[in-house]
Amino acid sequence: MAIRRDSGPHRAKTGTQVRRQTANPASGAAPAGTRHAGSGAVRGGSATTHSSGAIKTTPASTGASTGTKQGPVRGNTQGGGGRGNKRSGNTAPSLGLRAKFMLVLSGVTAVAMILLGSIMATKANKYLGSQKQHDGIEVAKLAGQIITSVADRITDIEHIDKESAKDFTRYRRDLERYLHDASNWGSSIADVTDILAVKYNCPGKFNQLSSAGIGTDEESGGSPVTERFGQLFIPKSGVTIILPDNIQVLTGVRMAGGAATPIYRFKVLLDHAVFGGQQPIDQNWDGAAYVNVDINASSVNNAQSNLFTAILMGVILTIAIVIGVANWLAGNITKPIEILVRDMKSVAQGDLDHETKAHSSDEIGVLAIEFNRMTQNLKGAQSALVEQEKAEYELSIAREVQRQLLPANSPEIPGFQCASYYLGAKAVSGDYFDFIDLDDGLWGFIIADVSGKGIPGSMVMAVMRTIVRLTATKHGARASETLKETNRLIARQIKRGMFVTSFYAVLDSNNGTLTYACAGHNPMIIYRGAKRSYELAAGKGIAIGFNEGPIFDKTIELHQTVLNRGDGIVLYTDGFPEAMNVNNEEFGDEKFYALVPKYGQGEMQTLINGLVGEIAKHRGEADQSDDLTLLAVRRI
Repeated sequence: MAIRRDSGPHRAKTGTQVRRQTANPASGAAPAGTRHAGSGAVRGGSATTHSSGAIKTTPASTGASTGTKQGPVRGNTQGGGGRGNKRSGNTAPSLGLRAKFMLVLSGVTAVAMILLGSIMATKANKYLGSQKQHDGIEVAKLAGQIITSVADRITDIEHIDKESAKDFTRYRRDLERYLHDASNWGSSIADVTDILAVKYNCPGKFNQLSSAGIGTDEESGGSPVTERFGQLFIPKSGVTIILPDNIQVLTGVRMAGGAATPIYRFKVLLDHAVFGGQQPIDQNWDGAAYVNVDINASSVNNAQSNLFTAILMGVILTIAIVIGVANWLAGNITKPIEILVRDMKSVAQGDLDHETKAHSSDEIGVLAIEFNRMTQNLKGAQSALVEQEKAEYELSIAREVQRQLLPANSPEIPGFQCASYYLGAKAVSGDYFDFIDLDDGLWGFIIADVSGKGIPGSMVMAVMRTIVRLTATKHGARASETLKETNRLIARQIKRGMFVTSFYAVLDSNNGTLTYACAGHNPMIIYRGAKRSYELAAGKGIAIGFNEGPIFDKTIELHQTVLNRGDGIVLYTDGFPEAMNVNNEEFGDEKFYALVPKYGQGEMQTLINGLVGEIAKHRGEADQSDDLTLLAVRRI
């Protein structure tokens, strides 16, 4: 009869063995794809496997350099100079914040002023030119009205064809006097008018009035026209009109008196019924009667040039003022930042006691306050980091000490083959296993699991090892007596609430007799090679540390069995059947027991590899939740 493990802190068991028959399709070798011991997901601790005559150690990410081959470690591994830490070569010096502020503010102001000036100049040019054209057209129309008035006077004279040339000369002189008086502001004011010339073209019966007018004639025989306007912008109303057919507006350069003068030329068609002549064809007025007025355009050009100069000077002056203001603003804004940067450099060089001062209550002042707070936090974090590194160093020493306490390799027992595996869930753990040479062919095999993990568990484990080795040599094959005395010694020292489950077996290598006792631990799995089946061997007993003696001594039982050729035993901790995957599903006891006949036919190392590989495959990406310790012995 066999009782399965209880869920409580100690596990009561009977010593009767239950025979389970399981077919083994394998021939003892691990199937293809089986992971090597320690090849599963490893976090912390070190995975160590031992076999008789051969030592295989697979250290995981332990931080201790043991000189053995490293096994696969789950998680990111970064070496010095890792990704993201590469520095580029020489970099060009960049502008400071103050210079950038000044450049941006000045540049934006300059662009804005230039755009504003261009718009103003364009609009002003448009208004000046249009106004000049508008005035020129009115002057030309007035000149046309004047000659029309003269023509009407001549027409009133009867028998116009008998009129003497003297009379026509008088009329022409009167016309020129009218025009001169209209364009002259007085003898005391010279060169104030923009009217350069007013000339008439009368090809009909008033031909004698042709070329009459004021101003000098052009010296060049060609036309000065360089541009003809088809429409006119009216400044007072803001609308643009199409010029009527009886009005022409042209621009060009007029040569007179040996000087070239930019002009606006205005032509207004005279009344055909009065003056005769040909009707104009399109823009050709050569045979038509019209008045021609030339207006000096220099004033417009000068006004445009002066306007551009004024705008340019305004832009330059504005930019200079903006640069000065920007420099002042930049100084006021960036000075606290420069002070803060200087203080940051002091802190960056290691002076964590250095503090900056808030020079304002704005964002820069808040930044200074937060910087001081950050510096204090950094100082605290640095102290914590130092303490952490110190603790990690001490933990690595503890891990190395614990590793030294566990067997470095499996013993060579004539007629038997031994192997073991250990992988802590943390840097140090509470699992313990050992091979104890008791002389005269007796060998003790013990596996124990201290409640809890980490430093407390490892300390109890170290005490457990010392006591077990002392008591085991004293009691020899009496496994139960060894556990009783161990319990009495540990119960007095162990912290209340802590306990140790243990399974201890003594093998007589001379005849294969195996004596064992269980202190609340998982049952021992006995593999029967002849039948390729397994049995569970569990003795009654409570965990070490609950009671100093009487109750423990009454419950502990001693059992005995014999290992024949091909038979073996497997001692393990609960980290194997209770291994969890990402879905929080345990591997399970029954499934774990069935693995022993599956892999038990071959070498002990093959068995170890198979069991560890199946557990790693089940766990997948999940973290290791408990220590994994395994001890296997087989008679060959």
